[in-house]
Amino acid sequence: MPTDRQRAALRMAAHWYAVLGASTREEDRLAWHEWHAQAPENQWAWQRLENLQQQLQGLPGNLAFQTISSEWGRDRRTVLKGLVLLAGGSTLAWTARQNLPWQPWVADQRSAIGERRSLTLADGSRLHLNTASAVDIRFDAQQRLIELQAGEIQVETVPDPARPFLVATRDGLIRALGTRFTVRQRKAFTEVGVLQHAVAVTLKQTPQPDTLVQAGQCLAFDASHTQPLRPLDPLASEWTNGRLVIDGWRLADTLEELSRYRPGLLSCDSSIADLRLSGAYPLDDTDQALAAIVRALPVHIVSLTRYWVRLVPIG
Repeated sequence: MPTDRQRAALRMAAHWYAVLGASTREEDRLAWHEWHAQAPENQWAWQRLENLQQQLQGLPGNLAFQTISSEWGRDRRTVLKGLVLLAGGSTLAWTARQNLPWQPWVADQRSAIGERRSLTLADGSRLHLNTASAVDIRFDAQQRLIELQAGEIQVETVPDPARPFLVATRDGLIRALGTRFTVRQRKAFTEVGVLQHAVAVTLKQTPQPDTLVQAGQCLAFDASHTQPLRPLDPLASEWTNGRLVIDGWRLADTLEELSRYRPGLLSCDSSIADLRLSGAYPLDDTDQALAAIVRALPVHIVSLTRYWVRLVPIG
C-alpha cells in the first residue's frame, strides 16, 4: 500500500501526465523535469503511472478502475484522474477529455444538485455555476479556457487583448467577444445565449466558418451542426438570482426545469402536461415552488417520498 508521500506523488504524477499530454511548451517540460528530480517518490510515482498505463491498455473500463483502485488506494480523485489518463492513451487532449463520463467528478469547480455558486477568476472575470454543474479552468499566457463538463454557467468576462476567453464543451468552442453570456450543456447539444456583446462558435467536427451570436440571440449546436439562431429569452438567466421566471410555459416543461434543482423524480400526469404557467418560482426551495403551482392550477401533489413527486389532476 502506498505511503502518504507516495500518494501525494501519484496525484502530482497524474497532474504532470495531463499537462504534458495537452501541452507542447518547453517551460512545461522543464518544470516536469524539475518536479521529477526533486524526490525519489516522484520518480517512483511517474514510473508506476507509466507501468499502469502500459499494462491496462485495452482493458475494459471496470477492470481498469479496479486495478487502479488497488494500486492507488481509495482516493476517488486520484483514481478517476488515473482513468482519465488511461482513456486518453499517450496524450490527454481536450477532445478526449470532453467525452469522459466521470470528468465532472474531478472538475476544478463543481456545484451540487440545487446549489448555485459564483466565482471570481484569476483575471477578474466572473463565473456563475448553476445546479449540478462542473468546469475545469485552464488559464495560461496564451488563453483563458473554461471547459464545461456538465450543467450550465454564466460568464462575465473582462478584456484581455493578449488572451482570448474561451468556453469548451463536448460540441465545440465558444469565443467571447467582450461579453456576458450563458452556456448550457444539454443531453444532445450545447446552448449558448448572449446577454451582452457577442460570441463566436466553432463546431468541434465540422470545418465551417464560425457562427457569430449577437446580444439577444441564442444558438443551439452539436459537434457538427448548428440550429437557426433564435431570440434569447430575457428571463432565461434569472437562475443567477435564484428564480425560475417563466411566461406561458407548459406544466411539463416547468417541472422538468425544476427537477434540475432537486434530487429524485418530478413529473406530471399527461392529461395536465399542457397546462400553462407564468410566474417567478424560487429555486432554493422547490417545495415552495410546487406549492405555488398547485395554487395556480387545478392539480394536486402525489408523493411516495420526497424523491418521487407527481402532479395529477384534481378529481
